[in-house]
Amino acid sequence: MSKDEQQDETKQQAKHDPFFRSTFSEPELFRKWLVWFLPILSELLDLDRLELQKDSLIDEKLKAHYNDLLYKIPIRGTDKSMVVFVLVEHKASSERWTMLQILRYIVLIWMQEISAAIDEKRFADFVLPPVLPIIVYHGERPFTAPIRLSELVYQLKGFEKHLPDLEGILLDLTLTAENDLPEDLDLYAVLSVMQAVFRPDVAERILKIYQKIKHKLGDPHYRDRWLKILRYAMTSSKYITRNDLNKVTNQMSDTDVATISPLYQELLAEGETIGITKERNNWAADKVETLSRILTRNFGDVPPVVHEKLRTIHDLDVLGQLTDIALDCQTLDEFEQALGK
Repeated sequence: MSKDEQQDETKQQAKHDPFFRSTFSEPELFRKWLVWFLPILSELLDLDRLELQKDSLIDEKLKAHYNDLLYKIPIRGTDKSMVVFVLVEHKASSERWTMLQILRYIVLIWMQEISAAIDEKRFADFVLPPVLPIIVYHGERPFTAPIRLSELVYQLKGFEKHLPDLEGILLDLTLTAENDLPEDLDLYAVLSVMQAVFRPDVAERILKIYQKIKHKLGDPHYRDRWLKILRYAMTSSKYITRNDLNKVTNQMSDTDVATISPLYQELLAEGETIGITKERNNWAADKVETLSRILTRNFGDVPPVVHEKLRTIHDLDVLGQLTDIALDCQTLDEFEQALGK
């Protein structure tokens, strides 16, 4: 893959990561998603006690590696120290080295668990906890990257069983029929919009979500969910147009518009200002978070002063320019020079 193709993949991922992380970081929604996607886990694990873990793992060189989502869940019928980690890697493109990224995260999880067992003086009977690697993918085409680690390793004849292997659990929303999406309204809305943003009929799909969710808009939770869905579709889909947005708003009743006002009116105003272009992201906080993750992945440790400076920037155009610089620059010093201008 060329450098330009890698940069295109990173930009594609950056547009979709904030919505995925913000929704799947909700423990209740994540629990419902696990029950729908892997129902057997409800028998094996105590899903009522799942815990979201911090999104960075520190290696021996004190570099932070950002995983997308990591949950810790107790195993039923065992003592409280026996848990399963569910590692979810979100992809919006078929990144070839996905399984290698996942292997790195798993090793870091295990090393941190070993350190904790030593500190807590329970290392004598310690065993490594299972880590379930899940890939959640949505895109214009089905996922084609390897989901077995062995496909990335040259198989030396006669020694295959001695080489590392690991298989990811893939949810490819591109291949999931709309009728197969969960009945739960909240979960349906999230997964449906993740499909919709890659499809030419995005406006029709958004309208379907609205028709299902409109009777719930008096509930603050669903009101917030609907606004996030609209923001995500407007800022990430290359297919959505101003006319599409008008189709959606024209279908909404005056009561529904009033229910979610003034936030809804603010959203419309933003849409008028930016022209519903595919490259703009209306969430300054998410822009900053995504930019910080890009810098950390590319350059390792980033000085706190850089993160602090980024958090003071609220101009979306400036944040977009800085994101492009972060993707193109060769060193952190180059980025800091651009940030200081």
